[in-house]
Amino acid sequence: MIRTVRTPDGVDLHVDDQGSGARAMLLCNGLYCSTHYYDHWIDEFSRDHRVVTFDYRGHGRSADPKDPAITLEMLVGDAQAVLETIDGPVILVGHSMGVRVALELAGRHEARVHGLVLLCGSVWGVGEGRVAEAAARAAPKILKLAEKAAPLSRALRDAVVRPSWMVSVGSLLGGLAHSTPKPPVEALVRNVRRLDIRTMTSIASSYAQHSARALLPGVQVPVLQIVGALDKLATPSHAHAVERELASCTTVVVEDCTHLAPIEAPDEVNVAVRRFVAALG
Repeated sequence: MIRTVRTPDGVDLHVDDQGSGARAMLLCNGLYCSTHYYDHWIDEFSRDHRVVTFDYRGHGRSADPKDPAITLEMLVGDAQAVLETIDGPVILVGHSMGVRVALELAGRHEARVHGLVLLCGSVWGVGEGRVAEAAARAAPKILKLAEKAAPLSRALRDAVVRPSWMVSVGSLLGGLAHSTPKPPVEALVRNVRRLDIRTMTSIASSYAQHSARALLPGVQVPVLQIVGALDKLATPSHAHAVERELASCTTVVVEDCTHLAPIEAPDEVNVAVRRFVAALG
């Protein structure tokens, strides 16, 4: 069922609501992503769960807000607006940036949340080592420049952001691989080109400054982390550091996969999630 959820500040969100079951899964997208990321997930889990996906404001098929300056806090608000339309217990699922959205949402609605599935996402920081440190120092200046020169930035983005470019850059950063299935990459490119450049810079700035680490001691529900062994954005070592700060956490490292492990190895991911869901009872 396709439906629309209106946020308290009047933005219409696109929601795709499929399947049924005693528990619902609410899926939170990653940075600049739309609901295209979860096709494999929906096919598998809508057979015995209610699976709810949605697009954040300004993304995919959701409406643009009046002010294009969007923060991660606003995206959490979007997720909360959708959650409030779902009855009963919920498993929160987040990919990449959606990991932090899911953790923030769980902190606000812990009585509703029966479990968390965190897919290829960092809880604090992005990446590791000197490259990540250099990127963190340079990012604020680059983002400010891009925002000030929005028309030029938009033209540059539209000229270079294509599937082949996305694969090349993504492979360099460990975000995807040349073997990653093409349809999700093409869908990501379409969504990036649909975004307002001011929205892109605003979310990226907010994300870079955000950390969900302080929330971890308060998470008392079971958590499943899935991470790609080749992921340089949310590394296995980061996932194990997160695990040590959680009361109940299982970490699964998927070999030969990058930041898009659920797309690159859907069968292995589905088996791990099925095992986790079964243990929830």
